Amino acid sequence: MQGEKIESELHTIAAELRIIFGSPKRKSKLPNPLDLLIATILSQNTNDANSHQAYLNLKAVYPDFFSLADVRPKVIEPLIKVGGIANRKSKVIVRVVKQIQVGFPGFRPTLLKRIDRYELTDRLCQLDGVGYKTASCVLLFALGDDDAFPVDTHIHRILNRIGTVKTGTPDKTYLAVRDAITEGIGYELHLNLIKFGRSICMALKPKCYDCPLNARCRWKDKNRQIPASSSRTKSRKVDFMHLKEV
Repeated sequence: MQGEKIESELHTIAAELRIIFGSPKRKSKLPNPLDLLIATILSQNTNDANSHQAYLNLKAVYPDFFSLADVRPKVIEPLIKVGGIANRKSKVIVRVVKQIQVGFPGFRPTLLKRIDRYELTDRLCQLDGVGYKTASCVLLFALGDDDAFPVDTHIHRILNRIGTVKTGTPDKTYLAVRDAITEGIGYELHLNLIKFGRSICMALKPKCYDCPLNARCRWKDKNRQIPASSSRTKSRKVDFMHLKEV
């Protein structure tokens, strides 16, 4: 019963956000799974503009990311420095590529799509530095799995504020909702919740006074004070989204 309740609520949330943000369209050509995996690692703990620049820098020098298995992490640090914590990310990237070459042959869309969603997610999570969010991003953005649903900090915050779930971490939120995604809306719901979390339901000073989900939101600390300089049109402006553009 709890799963049905979550599914119903997520379906309604998706419909409400679709009115504001529309239904996002995919690029005509999906990215290579390894490209998307590394792009997601680069996106950790930084903003989309910086992580995308780090990705472009790396891709310009190493067009085939499988070649990174033979590169020392120190060599790629300057290329990804703009994305932050380059010392750690460079080591993770090189290690992951090596692990894929050895233990994950056939890392291509045609073969990966034959694996059950949760089995593939678990296998990806066995790679160093890869968790549920990164694994789910590979399924959603690179394999075109519209039922995959990565949960980042924005989505975790929003679903707990609204009261859809009561969980302590993004991973626990993911586990609570992954079976409750109405067929085909994972891509739309993921992107629109991120847009919503950036433009309205921010971590600090959320714009509850301009929130389309206000009536169903069960958060006790709503910010109802409308600033004198508030512009509802500006509040819905959304920044560039890195993984959508890989």
